[in-house]
Amino acid sequence: MRHGLLRLVVLCALFITLPGRAAAGQIYLAVGDSSAFGETNRTRNPSDGDRGYVAPFADYLAGRNGGVRPTVINTAINGETTTSYFSGLVADRDSLDGITLNSRYTPFAPAYPSQHDYMLGQIAAELAAGNTIGTVTVQIGANDLSKAAGDPAFLDLDPADQQAVVAAAIGAAAANLGRLLGELRLLLPAADLFVIGYHNPYAGAPDHPLYDLAAPAVQGLNGAIAEVGGLFGATYVDFYTPVLGRERELTFIDTWRTDPLDHVHLNDAGYAVVSGQLIRAAAVPAPPGVVLASVGGLALPGRRRPARR
Repeated sequence: MRHGLLRLVVLCALFITLPGRAAAGQIYLAVGDSSAFGETNRTRNPSDGDRGYVAPFADYLAGRNGGVRPTVINTAINGETTTSYFSGLVADRDSLDGITLNSRYTPFAPAYPSQHDYMLGQIAAELAAGNTIGTVTVQIGANDLSKAAGDPAFLDLDPADQQAVVAAAIGAAAANLGRLLGELRLLLPAADLFVIGYHNPYAGAPDHPLYDLAAPAVQGLNGAIAEVGGLFGATYVDFYTPVLGRERELTFIDTWRTDPLDHVHLNDAGYAVVSGQLIRAAAVPAPPGVVLASVGGLALPGRRRPARR
């Protein structure tokens, strides 16, 4: 009971401190990590996250809504893992200042909420205001792999043990993603939900220690994202294929020796390419139907959309 009351207090506090909102309208909610935040380099922060692939996708949604662009709410945090998404523990993020880069969290300093609690507060506030959250994108999980591979002992393990570590990270990420999507589908049953896979920047750096390991790891994570997303009627969007073979053109991988943090990110050209993938996936009509997913014994209804690979 005490935990339930505490969550209610947190959500009320988030609601009270929200900035003023416009009249009732359409909302596009983006959730995730630095890729969802549109991170390219440090000179463009802080930001509200209306950039990267989020901005052109919002522009596309405007065309489907009579020219009215949806309000973008981007809750993404640099360095976020599927664990820190719920816990809010800064120590569990690769980038210790990640949350400070998203200007939406500025009013809460220094007692920042977890992305999970902040997102729930945003949803509650928008629905109470009569707004419609019609579109949601979720991209999270890559930092779970980065954290596993970042362990100093990882590269000294034999291949079988490395694969076991990667598999465990993917399994944990999939479980957490299922919890995240289950809550979204329960709160926003009619929303168009998209789960987004990852590119592999290391394919463009044959001399990087993770070159041989990255491709199967990222493909394994993407497969888990697609599978879990499908349980909740989400459309899977492939960011892996359009970047493959163009990593030096579309990412910062060339800087991996001098920039240990940001070299994995897409550049502006890269975001333009992957946003096209997202737009094409959204242009495919969702067939009617209902898919049931079990989360903690609760059957959740969801709209079935085709996986796009």
